[in-house]
Amino acid sequence: MIFKQYFHKLKQLLIYFDFEPLLFVWVVSDVLNNMVLWTSFAYWQELEQPNTYWLYFSYLIGSLSMLICLHNKKWLARCIAGYLILYLFSTIRYLVDIVLDAEKIFNIMDAKNILITCWYAAIWIWVLIKVKKENLHKELS
Repeated sequence: MIFKQYFHKLKQLLIYFDFEPLLFVWVVSDVLNNMVLWTSFAYWQELEQPNTYWLYFSYLIGSLSMLICLHNKKWLARCIAGYLILYLFSTIRYLVDIVLDAEKIFNIMDAKNILITCWYAAIWIWVLIKVKKENLHKELS
């Protein structure tokens, strides 16, 4: 009975409460954790992964655009959708690297990374749905 009440309250929280403070904190954290701020292009060239630098740079642009558009839900939805597309691209890139590398064996760390990626993608999809739903309510009223 307690678990049922817990999940009911959790469902209400996810459906009815605002997400903007959470989104603000999450995006600021995303900006501060971005590798572009803490490494140089030369670092990624030494690792023979210069495209990874540009991927992180794209994430930084996406995060900053969400911060800038936090007050404008229409543009915020576009920024989140763009971020999700980038997220999907990087996930596919990661999976292709695992499959194409003949010496690489799929291990527990790969499974963990994919699980975390799916979790974050689910959260971003939830946020996008919340923003789109809010935009729809504003247009209808």
